[in-house]
Amino acid sequence: MLNRITSFILILFAVVSFTRAEEKIVTEIILEGSVNDRTLEMSGLTWYKDDLILLPQYIDYDDPAFYSISKHQLNNWLNQKLPEPIVPQKIKIKLPDFRKSIKGYQGFEAVCFDGRNVYLVIESKDNDFMRSYIVKGEINRDNSLIEIDNDSLTEITVPVNIKNMGFESLVRYRNQILVIFEANGKNVYPEPKIVSYNRSLTKSKLLEFENLEYRLTDATKVDNKSRFWALNFYWPGEKKRLKPALDEVLMNIDEGATHKMYEHVERLVEYKIYKNKIQRTTKDPVQFVVNEESRNWEGVVRFDNKGFIVVVDEYPRTILAFVKNKLK
Repeated sequence: MLNRITSFILILFAVVSFTRAEEKIVTEIILEGSVNDRTLEMSGLTWYKDDLILLPQYIDYDDPAFYSISKHQLNNWLNQKLPEPIVPQKIKIKLPDFRKSIKGYQGFEAVCFDGRNVYLVIESKDNDFMRSYIVKGEINRDNSLIEIDNDSLTEITVPVNIKNMGFESLVRYRNQILVIFEANGKNVYPEPKIVSYNRSLTKSKLLEFENLEYRLTDATKVDNKSRFWALNFYWPGEKKRLKPALDEVLMNIDEGATHKMYEHVERLVEYKIYKNKIQRTTKDPVQFVVNEESRNWEGVVRFDNKGFIVVVDEYPRTILAFVKNKLK
């Protein structure tokens, strides 16, 4: 009798502690105009007031610009049964030609705003060594021009040299600008750190970070409880580079139904900032419904309490999408 009770308790504990994952449908928001040019490679998203800013990795230097969509447009699009495609507006950029001043220039990787100040991460590959830089700029009052301060360009020391891996995310937290490296797995970066800068781009400190397998490609703004969500993506073609260890994100939750069918991973993971360290929260990851063709998600923002807006660079093509997930 005692053995039966013990077995029942163990089974009950397993059911309670191991939850089944519900994958989230990804709804594409149809875009038109030059924003669909795959060669731009959308590599980041952020909000400036009520405008969604889309960051191209490779801006068109003949007509340098970022792109914006109003929150009103996005709400209207999602609320209509047969919505018309959205044509994002251009925000002009005044900047030096980084293709000439940065050896092996590989474009912009991340963006965030702090008031009218804008911060950007630039990536390069020089003699097979990856390099990352942070630079500061300002948006004018009518939101029509961003001007980059070339004198603010600051190199961020890359902790480990992995092909096409650099600092990929920017998060504003109080009076700090936090910069997050892309590859934080146990076998490639055993003790990951997040670099903190002040608003003048003077390096202030390093924050402890937890290992996360695969790639971390962007992060949302920090909420009023010091929490943010990060994009976590894996393409099996990068297995030799990333050397994935045990996926601890799925320790207490089942892998999503479509994720079980394919090797690639498309999801969001939540973190919380505690003074000098950043740790995963107990919330389940948001796993996307995936199919045979992996999507290289490069940008994410919260969309009020409705869910997330995410963007793909060029693989398989430029895709802006909404992921419904009620946020608290």
